[in-house]
Amino acid sequence: MEREALLSAAQRLLARDARDPLRVDDVLGEAGLSTRAFYRHFHGRTELFLALLAAETARAAERLDFRLARATTPEDKLRTWVEGVLALAYDSRLAGRARLFAGERAALSQEFPTEVDRCVRTQLAPLEDVIAAGRDAGVFPGADPVSDARAIHHICAGLMADKLWGSGAMSRERAVALATGFALQALRANGDERQRAPKGQPV
Repeated sequence: MEREALLSAAQRLLARDARDPLRVDDVLGEAGLSTRAFYRHFHGRTELFLALLAAETARAAERLDFRLARATTPEDKLRTWVEGVLALAYDSRLAGRARLFAGERAALSQEFPTEVDRCVRTQLAPLEDVIAAGRDAGVFPGADPVSDARAIHHICAGLMADKLWGSGAMSRERAVALATGFALQALRANGDERQRAPKGQPV
């Protein structure tokens, strides 16, 4: 109960204003719990952020799964995945929290690399499924679902960073079109055209 109360308190604070730094004292005050209660469940602020990131990733995955279920063709599903991921930066309701977690990413990855990679895998898995289905249907004939999904993810991550930090951000429509266009061009290439890039290697 205490752990859930702490996470709920932190989420309420983020919902009010994700621009302000999230401090342990503020979370404790919101939850009405003591410092001792906090350290019974978290070793520090970074571990709290990890739990928040995992919860945020799970919610984002649910939204993405709902959108993907309504798409039909592999191309539509690819575009839907791109739209859903870029929404984390372009939707004003989500961008504040996305910016906060992006700012904490380096510390989280350094301290909890396996756990952070698990969160990334949650986002990549549905895209890998989309690419694999397209490959099996002959739409993406030379596709490598694991490597291609990670490459597309990197493109989207760069566009998201531009938007979140204001460094030459383009419109939402242009960003979606750019990422989708690059992805489809690569995925539609036949096996001969892709021989130069070893399969199964991290992108």
